[in-house]
Amino acid sequence: MLPSYNYSYAKARVIGALLRLEKFTVFSELSLRIDGKNYTPDVCLYPKRDVDLSLRDTRDLDEMPVLAIEILSHTQTLEEILDRFGLYFGAVVKSCWLVVPVAGAVVVYSSSEKAQRFRTGDIIDEQLNIQVPLEDIFD
Repeated sequence: MLPSYNYSYAKARVIGALLRLEKFTVFSELSLRIDGKNYTPDVCLYPKRDVDLSLRDTRDLDEMPVLAIEILSHTQTLEEILDRFGLYFGAVVKSCWLVVPVAGAVVVYSSSEKAQRFRTGDIIDEQLNIQVPLEDIFD
C-alpha cells in the first residue's frame, strides 16, 4: 500500500491524540508475528513501557498490543481490515479501531462481532478504559 496525503495526515493525528494517554506507549507500523505470518497495523498501543533507542532493535514482535488501529485508505477494502481484526482478536488483542478519514469516524471493535461508531464527542474504548476526543483526530 502506498500511503496517500489524507491517510498520512489522519495517521499523524491519531498518533498525536494517543500520545496524550499516560498509561500507554504508542507505536507506528510495528510488525506483529501471528501464526507464523507478519501483520502490520497502522498504529499499536501497549501498556506504558520504557523504550531505550540505544539498544538493539526488534523487527517482529510476538507480544500483542492491547490496541491495534487501522486507517482505511483508498486502496483497502473494509473486508480486508475486518479480516485482519479477526486475526488480531484471535491473537488476544483487546481492542481494534477502524479510522475512516473520509467519514470523519472511528469504529471501535471490542470483538469481531461487537462495534461502536463515533462521529462526534469522545471515542470511548471500554475494553481499555480510555477516552479520546474525536476532534483531536478530525479537527
